[in-house]
Amino acid sequence: MTPQPTVDGDADAAKPLPQDNLGTGHFGSSVYGGRPTFALTRRDGPDGARLTLYELLPAEQAAARRERLERGTASSGLVLEPFGEVFDESADPDADRWSWEDWTAVKVTRLSESRLRAILPLVREALDGADLDEELATSAGRADVFLPETVGVRLALAFLGVKPIQRVDRMRAFCRGIARMSDEECYYWHAKCRSPSSPNGEKALRTMLTTHI
Repeated sequence: MTPQPTVDGDADAAKPLPQDNLGTGHFGSSVYGGRPTFALTRRDGPDGARLTLYELLPAEQAAARRERLERGTASSGLVLEPFGEVFDESADPDADRWSWEDWTAVKVTRLSESRLRAILPLVREALDGADLDEELATSAGRADVFLPETVGVRLALAFLGVKPIQRVDRMRAFCRGIARMSDEECYYWHAKCRSPSSPNGEKALRTMLTTHI
């Protein structure tokens, strides 16, 4: 699968924002010196298990991104949570391996019930491919998993894209499509979907991966 030109003809939509460069020249190379830049949390709620994906950013950069998005479209505000409030009881070694002072957990989205069940095969595959224990995110109880950039980018596409889908067969088809994507394609679509100048990025991705259903 080869990345296609942007649907709206916006040549800048597929480019990372200057302050949000995700290292597209060599995928998986974090600009923060190997520090994990995403994290997945599992919590139990009244409707069963919930998985929440966060992007981890310095607080100043997270605030700047939110400001850019709010200037672009009023409905694109980010949910920012202090790192310590989300991961204060985390048993993941990366919670203590790095200094997280002045870092923010940017909530990507939370999934439960049918959407969570549809995405779990992709989550397991992504964690296993990065030599992470998939049971931490898919078994019962509270758990956190800190993720390398390539895994986080792929899961961010899946979490955001599957959220509005209503039909289970489309959810599964969408997640299978994300699983088949190369890292390059994931970075391309991740940049496009979060660009303020490309508000239809997620819709275009869903159309591409589920139009055959």
